Amino acid sequence: MRHADLIGADLRGADLTDADLTGALFVTQPQVNAARGGPGTRLPGSLVRPAHWTASR
Repeated sequence: MRHADLIGADLRGADLTDADLTGALFVTQPQVNAARGGPGTRLPGSLVRPAHWTASR
């Protein structure tokens, strides 16, 4: 999702398993918290992996 502009995107229930969000623009912690992810989901360094996601590999 390199350079994807996620400003205002509703990610509730979105499956981000194995998605690479490191280059996504304007992704926020509340958006990530509302989504589903897994061990392969990569986040920008400014965001914290939600507790309901499985541990990172």
